[in-house]
Amino acid sequence: MKIRSPEIEYRSGHQVKLIQSGESFFASVEDVIDAAKHFIHFQTYIIDEDETGIRIINALIRAAKRGVRIYLLLDAFGTKYLSNELINSIEESGILFRFFSPTFITKGFQLSLRLHSKVVIVDGEVAIIGGMNYANRYHGFDSKKAWLDFAVLIKGPECVQILSIIKKLWNKKFLPKEERSHEIIYTPVLYDENFKLKVLQNNWYRNKIEILRSYRTALKQAQTRMIIMASYFLPGRNERKLLKNASLRGVDITIVLAAESDAPMFDRATHFLYDFILQNKIKIYEYLPSNLHAKVATVDGKWCTIGSYNMNHISDYASIEINVGILNEEFTQKFEEVLRNIIQNDCHQITIEEHSRRRTWFFRLSGWFSYQMIRLMMRIMYQLTTKKKKPHIA
Repeated sequence: MKIRSPEIEYRSGHQVKLIQSGESFFASVEDVIDAAKHFIHFQTYIIDEDETGIRIINALIRAAKRGVRIYLLLDAFGTKYLSNELINSIEESGILFRFFSPTFITKGFQLSLRLHSKVVIVDGEVAIIGGMNYANRYHGFDSKKAWLDFAVLIKGPECVQILSIIKKLWNKKFLPKEERSHEIIYTPVLYDENFKLKVLQNNWYRNKIEILRSYRTALKQAQTRMIIMASYFLPGRNERKLLKNASLRGVDITIVLAAESDAPMFDRATHFLYDFILQNKIKIYEYLPSNLHAKVATVDGKWCTIGSYNMNHISDYASIEINVGILNEEFTQKFEEVLRNIIQNDCHQITIEEHSRRRTWFFRLSGWFSYQMIRLMMRIMYQLTTKKKKPHIA
């Protein structure tokens, strides 16, 4: 299975560790921050001013006080409730801090490109990329289970590309010279584990559509099985056609969705597609213990993708997203086993019969209305974020 194109070549020589949401993720992030010697780039959609968010901010402040150069970039819409006191303490510590794209934001509404990716890179040697934000709900406390999500810790030559991507996001046009990032990785380390991977980005404004292309390629090339775990699942017409064709070829497709979502309108719109999914003999499971926030997929036990990209047009046209595509059978099969254990122990399968019982007239009407409203919103976002001509998608 190739899952590649001339523009997307997977590189060897990496070490990769899978991280699941909960304490293991936040401990891993804190550990790499505490080990930093030279610089840290930290970019994310949300940091809440709660125990989990403060814990990570304090780790960054500790690093700044020992002389590490830190670039902290937070989305202006996702992280809009930080107190002035906390912002002052961040800036007084020496951290270089700003919000991404505050334009056109009002209370509860935004009309501009969003920084939805979640990336930490330290000294150009280690990076963590995934779907987790920095808030208590991703950690889990007391009786509340953590929202389900995943990330990967990466070491190896692709850190050069990661640094290049996030430097471009930080180094906006009119940023003062003394605040710009000039770090360069001269001699990336090759690791014996030899994982083959590629960091993929979606940034429609910059004509970057690598994650969307990788999903389409995976759907075209899948031969036996595919698991998609999706927090906000609303594939476009082309992706639905590819799902249907893969199922007709005999590919066993399982889609895992949230039983209860933090975005009710999106949840209702997704339920509107249940008829299409089930009629095409694609399995649906709903995750029960907490909100499902993961954005991952595995194909044929050979390729997987983990990151911030949701399978919908908001991620395609209105957000900056970063995923890691991994071409490694051992890693992918172990990850697939993790997902299958979650499906078996924590999920409920939705059959055609059960879905039919759910479909009251109000259920159908609210699903149709939500689906049409989100499609309209996506069209608006597409128009607002389109620059120059539409890129060609093979």
